[in-house]
Amino acid sequence: MTVIAAQSNLATGYNDLAVPLPLYAQIIGYQECQFFGVRDDNAVDYACRKVWLKSQRDEMAYYLAEAQDEIEQHANYYLKARWTTNEDKPYSYPVLTDWRKVIAGGIKATEDISTDEAVSHLTDPAVIGPVATTVTDESEIHVFYPESLVEEEVEIHPSDIDLDTVGGTVTIYVPRCRMVKPSLVDNDESGLDYDDTTNFLSVVDVKRVYNDTSTNATLVWPNSCGCGSIYCPTCSEYTHDGCIYVLDSGSGSLRVLEATYSSGSWSACTTCRTQPRRVKLNYYSGLTSLTRQARDAIVRLAHAKMPHAPCGCDVAQNMWVRDRTVPDVVTRERINCPFGISNGAWAAWQFANDIASVGLGVI
Repeated sequence: MTVIAAQSNLATGYNDLAVPLPLYAQIIGYQECQFFGVRDDNAVDYACRKVWLKSQRDEMAYYLAEAQDEIEQHANYYLKARWTTNEDKPYSYPVLTDWRKVIAGGIKATEDISTDEAVSHLTDPAVIGPVATTVTDESEIHVFYPESLVEEEVEIHPSDIDLDTVGGTVTIYVPRCRMVKPSLVDNDESGLDYDDTTNFLSVVDVKRVYNDTSTNATLVWPNSCGCGSIYCPTCSEYTHDGCIYVLDSGSGSLRVLEATYSSGSWSACTTCRTQPRRVKLNYYSGLTSLTRQARDAIVRLAHAKMPHAPCGCDVAQNMWVRDRTVPDVVTRERINCPFGISNGAWAAWQFANDIASVGLGVI
């Protein structure tokens, strides 16, 4: 399955971008290598060929992230699925989460599949593997910069993952220009030489990133042990594990039960305690794939926020002008738009308002 995702900016670490930088480059018709600071003289099919600087990529990532956050805050769900931990709520039935579109209870977990795995640059995309793995879900396989080269976790998202569940191997394909060495990512205007493979990573870490369902919720009895029907006061709170059952994903409606996790499954209590007062929730929520409408809303709002046009050709700059333009006549509703009154801000607000009002029917 082919996926389009971002190389992190290293310094800024925008790994949660719903519209990653390679996808943004495609949207504005930009040659990806030049976008990532690499001079590829063989790329003749693109009008946009000026090499971007790291500061320009960082700025673009910043506005994409800010636009995404504004839409998510209004819609109350993540446009790229992520984890929420220890969300403190009064206990009730049902419990309503802060973030909608709940996929499952759990916390983020990471396991090594192979560290310092060799990258072959004989072809582009570069090839990693085959790598031995017991993972059976392709979406759980992720590629990272080697920990020895970076101070914080930096993900490199491949263009294709070929998982052989029968043979127990995975082969990963990553475009060369998404793997610039961290020491070289702050390129100059002339760009790095595409044909010099020493400019790119020779090894990467392959990991499993998945939802660990062994941790769902913590039930809390303040100043009480919660023992049966008897009130037992204590000088500190009493807690017990709880399991999460998703009643309605779209609204974030959950049922949380006192339970015990063992041997890969949850067992609810047989003799339950008094009702807890609070619950701390751990869950995975949001979109696992992005719609075209959501993608366009993020890009248009990002352009509307940018004080100057992105680097490059007329295509990119014309899109920026389109989204920054304010019409001569605007409605009262548009004047009061929280995102702004430019064309890009108004388009993003209409999308965000629609999905906030009607739930996930448009997704």
